[in-house]
Amino acid sequence: SSTGGTSSTGGTSSTGGTSSTGGTSSTGGTSSTGGSGGAPVACSASCTGTKLCDDSNKCVCAPGWEPSGATCVASAISDPAKRKKAEVCSQYAAAKVSGYKEWIAGTGGNCDPGTVPYSGQAAALRWLNFYRWMLGVGPVQVDPATAQGQQECAKILNYSFGHSPAPTVQCYTKLGATACGSSLIAGGYGLVGQVNGYALENDQNLVHRRNVLSVGRAGVWFGASGSSSDMHYGGAYTALSSDPAFVAHPGPGLNVKSAVPTVWFVQKGKASTPKLAARVFVVSTGKENPMKQGHFYTDFSSFSPDGWQPQLDVPYRVELRNDTGALFAQYETTFVTCP
Repeated sequence: SSTGGTSSTGGTSSTGGTSSTGGTSSTGGTSSTGGSGGAPVACSASCTGTKLCDDSNKCVCAPGWEPSGATCVASAISDPAKRKKAEVCSQYAAAKVSGYKEWIAGTGGNCDPGTVPYSGQAAALRWLNFYRWMLGVGPVQVDPATAQGQQECAKILNYSFGHSPAPTVQCYTKLGATACGSSLIAGGYGLVGQVNGYALENDQNLVHRRNVLSVGRAGVWFGASGSSSDMHYGGAYTALSSDPAFVAHPGPGLNVKSAVPTVWFVQKGKASTPKLAARVFVVSTGKENPMKQGHFYTDFSSFSPDGWQPQLDVPYRVELRNDTGALFAQYETTFVTCP
């Protein structure tokens, strides 16, 4: 893997997260989808947003969306605060199943970026949607029209990691360079593994993490070529009725411990949030565990355990307080492991 880490527009590269290989296959995800509404129809430019084309050129519902007549609607999201461990671990297992191919090398010479097959694209979308589901946030919408640009960007990243590749870089294309300038980018993570690099970010103002966990995220498409990968994003769709007023990571209810980084955050969801600090208490004893303040902004604040580590299966009460000390919200969060 490269040392490029992950980066987003306007950011700098870092080495956050864990790396995975970018070859032809990976662990996590499957080649299935969220299904299709009725008899599949031939793909066209209209197969976008809540839909994408499968490998047989049929238009099917994107992961996280399911058929409702001739359209695709978001799969129901349960209240995170009321979930049982069996439900959380079932969703986790469904998002981690192996059997997909991440990237197929091109046959048109060294600069042919190859393609991401449907099974790999669906796997990356499922894994991203699991992080979002865990926090009560709806699935992303997709933009297949960006696929070629994402592939060409990923190819360029193998020779120059950054958002503004020079025209002299090997395998440079204008389309690829434009895509690199408007995407999240990663080196050494692989197609699906890049999601961990973004969602488990602890630095760079958490810009990647805030992006992939934001309510109504649209325009998503993943690219990969060799050891480099990227994620297009653009715009937002109207928030779902089930989307939270604010997004907390870790959030209410049960959180898979491996899917939560050391820095916790809160950002706006369907509503704006004030500058927030966190107080954390062990529910069973009332003992307060100290938190260290990080970012302290309107619509985005962060904090981290100060000298302690969350224990498995121990409920914690999180109190979010504004800059006057008034209680903004509170919830219980518990860390669990899943097979």
